[in-house]
Amino acid sequence: MKKLTYFIVLLILASGAGLKAQTAEGTPDANFSIYNNKLKKSDEGLNDEKKNTNSKFWLSRAELMMDIFNLNRDHIGQGTQQVHVKLIYREPQEIKTWEKEGSKYEEYIYERINITFKDGVVTSFEETVLLHDAPLTEAVRSLEKAQELDTDNKLEKKVKEDYDKLKKLFERQAIEEFLKEDYARSFQSFAAISDINEKPIMEGIVDTTLIYYAGMAASRADMKDEAIEYYEKARSYNYPEPDLYVFLRNKYWETGDTAKGLEVLVEGFEKFPENQAIVIELINYYLIADKTQEALDYLKIAQEGDPTNISFIFAEGTLYDKKKDTEKALELYEKCIAMDPGYFNAYYNTGVMHFNTAVEMYKEANSIADPLEYGKAKDAADEVLKKALPYMEKAYEIAESNTTWKAEEKTKNVNETLETLKTLYYRLQMTDKYKEVKAKLGEDVDE
Repeated sequence: MKKLTYFIVLLILASGAGLKAQTAEGTPDANFSIYNNKLKKSDEGLNDEKKNTNSKFWLSRAELMMDIFNLNRDHIGQGTQQVHVKLIYREPQEIKTWEKEGSKYEEYIYERINITFKDGVVTSFEETVLLHDAPLTEAVRSLEKAQELDTDNKLEKKVKEDYDKLKKLFERQAIEEFLKEDYARSFQSFAAISDINEKPIMEGIVDTTLIYYAGMAASRADMKDEAIEYYEKARSYNYPEPDLYVFLRNKYWETGDTAKGLEVLVEGFEKFPENQAIVIELINYYLIADKTQEALDYLKIAQEGDPTNISFIFAEGTLYDKKKDTEKALELYEKCIAMDPGYFNAYYNTGVMHFNTAVEMYKEANSIADPLEYGKAKDAADEVLKKALPYMEKAYEIAESNTTWKAEEKTKNVNETLETLKTLYYRLQMTDKYKEVKAKLGEDVDE
């Protein structure tokens, strides 16, 4: 997102830099009438064979379309001060006001445009009366027609210059739409820039950043195929952004292609071995795939970059737990508890490990025929089971008092802890505690 923020700043600066003092003839209202008349003549020329076969006519139409797009953008944009808007547009027909999160919002309603301010600064605008519903798209079509009819290439330089101007306008439109969360339209605008760059007249220009953001906009619009296409384009040009590999992996997995997603992640790791986001994605993949050693290998890499991250230490503990290395797992869980005495997961997992160890010991004891040896084995299992009790009781205490979890998460953790405690109290013949837990679970309590 850093680069997108950079683009937004450019948009604000560009809108401010383009503002200029206006004469009456240069105001948006005055230009609306001028452009409207020009558009009528241009539209009439579409059916005039003498004009519509002239490359200069189409070049002129393309430039008119860019002027139409800039009708209001020459004067306002994100960051424009309210006082400047009043200078250009005069007093609005209506003002709507509201407050949100401590900020004052105002919407100035004019005849052809509504402008929204936050604390006296423009945040967005909406043109309510349009001269053309897609001027930039029509500008592309017109330039293509001008180039087609320019058989002697006399206008080639001018056409190329206009394509360059047009790309900047599409970029501004793409960012405006992205900020409005109209991601499908934003994608179309970003993609239009890429299409222009691919034209032979542009001589192989590649803007990987805009290709990347086309993929991002498509992704947010849930256009999976388009997102993959543009992310892959950025990948093919070695776009230097680690998040690209995470985002592209997500898209492949959403389509069910986990193998391709893994390939992308591994390539991302090879290019950005110190990027924590990619390493964590690889850890999660191997955890889900139940490939403990691979997950451990990447987890070690993640810990090198963030050795005090308690989540990494806990995850390592769970992996050693899966490997049946009880001693190492308990050591890591205890480390988590030392770092954070309120770390629920470490208490709960430690209690469960002691519980599971005791259960296995009970099974072995039940296979012993000799009563004396059976008694010794059972007593040993009881002692291990008792080790689980303080950890599970602490886990319950933490879960019950937690105020940060969502309601569903809290209910789940509390109930799972109580169910384990119920079994512990029953096996250890702690009758009063057993009945107390049953009551908390809403179960009938035997007299």
